[in-house]
Amino acid sequence: MILYLSRNENANLLDLAANEKSLHIRKISGSLSLSEFVVKDMRKYASCKYFCVERLAMTENDNEFLKAIESFQMISSARVIVIYESINGTDNFISGLKSHGVADIVTATDMNDKLEQIAECLCDIDTKRNNLVPMPIMNADDEPYVEKRTLVQSKRHGDTEEEHYRFDCLNVKIGVIGATRRVGTTTVAIGLANFIRSHGGTACYVALNTNRHLESIADEYDFDTEEDYYTFNGVDYYEGMLSKHDYNFVIMDFGDVKREAVRKFKECDIHLLCGASRTRYEIVEFAEGLKSVKSVKPLIFTYSPNSEHDQLFSSTVTDAPIIIEATADMLDYQVNGLIFKEMVKEHIVETLKRL
Repeated sequence: MILYLSRNENANLLDLAANEKSLHIRKISGSLSLSEFVVKDMRKYASCKYFCVERLAMTENDNEFLKAIESFQMISSARVIVIYESINGTDNFISGLKSHGVADIVTATDMNDKLEQIAECLCDIDTKRNNLVPMPIMNADDEPYVEKRTLVQSKRHGDTEEEHYRFDCLNVKIGVIGATRRVGTTTVAIGLANFIRSHGGTACYVALNTNRHLESIADEYDFDTEEDYYTFNGVDYYEGMLSKHDYNFVIMDFGDVKREAVRKFKECDIHLLCGASRTRYEIVEFAEGLKSVKSVKPLIFTYSPNSEHDQLFSSTVTDAPIIIEATADMLDYQVNGLIFKEMVKEHIVETLKRL
């Protein structure tokens, strides 16, 4: 699904490219505040694959817009596309977008060129788009910063793709909880469940959070309904209830740290804590959330930590985080395949190559 925020006169701009790629569009048009939308409404569209925003439809100034984009990236793995008509394509605003990792920027003023750029942005190939190359993050010495990966390195397709496992466990409970809201717990939990199922095990996902996202996710991916739960590609999905069958693993999504959630989270066999770490404020929130579950020594998951705050993160959270890759597809289990394997490897009794 594409979530598209635009001016009224451009509400149909994505229709042609979306139809060609069989993508559904959810349109919201008018004069909008991106910051308010991210805070108040984005959770309704948690399963969107693309998030397209027309810059001129947003009421924020450039700096406020960039901060809103950063906030969005903390709560969603959707690919961000910004439509911004620029004469030379090199102004400070575009540089700001690229420094936030936004490479899909539609800058053309000619309609045919604009439609062509939109089509490129909606492709599934990580190629250079719009002749705009993302700027490297720079450190204090003006050298390109290479992201650290201190515990488990995440690699793309191929590392575990050909492996098939046999497990010796029954109903091992893996609890996933967020230090705060909107830090990727659902994406991690669903990705893990699909990794296990794809590699020979059985798994289910249990939503025990208060977000009620599962229905919209099931609708987006066209899950099948089985009595009072969903099922898709061999993974069963439960909303607010314990699983009805036996599995090798039961993946339990608790949302963020709350008293009742923490109590049940601690009863799990394996514990995962997710949190954001790009700003000092997020790291402080991460550290506060960790206090509630520190006694069970959870694995610490985070997206793209900021090198400027390494010392603060190391001293308040951990010096050995598991760094996970963001993914636009909640069912994608390959991007973080090595990490998922590391989490369940003690229960693997045999590894075989797929036939």
